[in-house]
Amino acid sequence: MRTVTIAVDAPLSRDAYIGTTIANGVRLATAHLGVPLPGGNVGFRVRTYDNAGSASRAVANIRRAISDGAIAVISDGTGVDAAWKLAEKANVPIAIVYDGDEKLVDPDTRPNVFRIAPTNHGIAFRFAEYLVPKKLKIAFLTDDTGYGRAGRASLEKAFSENPEAVADRIQIPSSATDLAPQILRARRSGATALMVWGQPSSIAEAVVAARSSGWKVPIYAPPAAEDPLVRQELAGHPEWLDGLTFASSRMTAEQGPGPFAAFQSDYESSFGAQKVGVTSKNGKEVIQPPDYAMYPFDFVNVLATAMNVAQSTDGAKIIRALNQVSTQGANGDQRGFNEASHEGVVDDDTYFARFDDMVFHPVKDDPLSATLPTIDQER
Repeated sequence: MRTVTIAVDAPLSRDAYIGTTIANGVRLATAHLGVPLPGGNVGFRVRTYDNAGSASRAVANIRRAISDGAIAVISDGTGVDAAWKLAEKANVPIAIVYDGDEKLVDPDTRPNVFRIAPTNHGIAFRFAEYLVPKKLKIAFLTDDTGYGRAGRASLEKAFSENPEAVADRIQIPSSATDLAPQILRARRSGATALMVWGQPSSIAEAVVAARSSGWKVPIYAPPAAEDPLVRQELAGHPEWLDGLTFASSRMTAEQGPGPFAAFQSDYESSFGAQKVGVTSKNGKEVIQPPDYAMYPFDFVNVLATAMNVAQSTDGAKIIRALNQVSTQGANGDQRGFNEASHEGVVDDDTYFARFDDMVFHPVKDDPLSATLPTIDQER
């Protein structure tokens, strides 16, 4: 069987959880996948490239992947802003499966860039919808990474019609190991809630600084809070994490938890359970659900469907076909794109989850979240 290459560019050394989860999602999807094309079935091989969280390294990796003959690049989003033109010139589609930055995806100006991941726009506006009625005064703490800056821009748009809800806007250095000065400033601003948008380490440091000072302010965060690193950093004081609420895209769809449970079982059979590295109060190991493996898994299946429709491995034909195909995703949702939208996760699917005893549960005070089951996270 003839094979083609799918490239994975991810922060394998900088954020092992995200990098490994993305790569494993691709490997799981391609393990037994074949596309019937003229001349016989076409299978897939996976090549991984470590961008180490560096945009310049990601650009170099994507250039290498194109040179290596990749028919698609699956990326966490690092460096895509600079590399998409290289890929477009080579007729190589790029799929973003983590970063929700609104500017990265535009079907008119970046026709080869697609995303299956929750968007910053959806997360920020759902937070505004959720928090403004609570009459909170929120201090935005955003770190100085691209992830934090993009989150800050989305929050500004989402809360623009409710400026009274924002107590302060504070940038935090992503390299800081003590955020006491920034937390003190937020407290003095009159904030009654914190929104911490940044890398997992920034979120963990903000929680440590707030709780160690005795401030029991509610803390909210984007999907990065789900990263095991946050819980590892707080393993010495697990009670400090209790109550932290993050937003992400729901793991289960209308038809119930069955499809995601089957996906999780397949994932764990292939790669083992993703151990967070902490235990709950009853001594059980805490397991991270493979929700961020769903997105690369789903894109590979959409890509294979596009190849089948195009009856070709030609990049230009595949990109055109990606605008007109969809498949059922790992959780039962439909995944696909069209000429007007290259977003594979709809904003309305954003839910909120709250940590308690190192595991998270959908909140009960949001209509969508309240309908969702808790995914088992202990072994």
